[in-house]
Amino acid sequence: MELPENDLYKISAYGLRGKAVYHAFKHYPIHNKVGFVVGSERPWVEVYALLNGAKEVTTVEYQKLVIEGTNKVRYIHPVAFAEQWKEYGDPLDPIGDLREVWKISCLLKQGGLLFLGLPRGDEVLVFNLHRIYGPIRLAMIMTGFEWLATFRRDTPHPINFTWNDFKGYHQDLFVLRKI
Repeated sequence: MELPENDLYKISAYGLRGKAVYHAFKHYPIHNKVGFVVGSERPWVEVYALLNGAKEVTTVEYQKLVIEGTNKVRYIHPVAFAEQWKEYGDPLDPIGDLREVWKISCLLKQGGLLFLGLPRGDEVLVFNLHRIYGPIRLAMIMTGFEWLATFRRDTPHPINFTWNDFKGYHQDLFVLRKI
């Protein structure tokens, strides 16, 4: 599987912003690792992972995803995944995002990497629809992890994250290591 680096943004659901995932995989190698993608819709993260040497990727998504030319991508429907946790049908939950990251943490080995893409800016919670992560909720979702780096857009290196980054709105990719 080959794709010129300059064309990577074309397969991303987020255009140039999606290249942050590719660059994070370059800085924090996933070669021969087993990956897990939640909520892909289009399998662009899976392709990036395979291009960076992932051994296998499992995707949790409502629609079955197929990547031609490889048998390294497995699929599981969210209902089947939720049934494993015995939580399907739970009521709406304003801390559902935190619970999902805690579940993912249970799947990671100690020292395992989590590449977590989040909208970041002023703290906003629109109940179960979406969240924008400010300093408080960001700290909550990173509990149990060491924050290694932050990638943004098509910048090939980690950004130096500062307090000023909470002004305005950005889509960031956080690289975290399970403690």
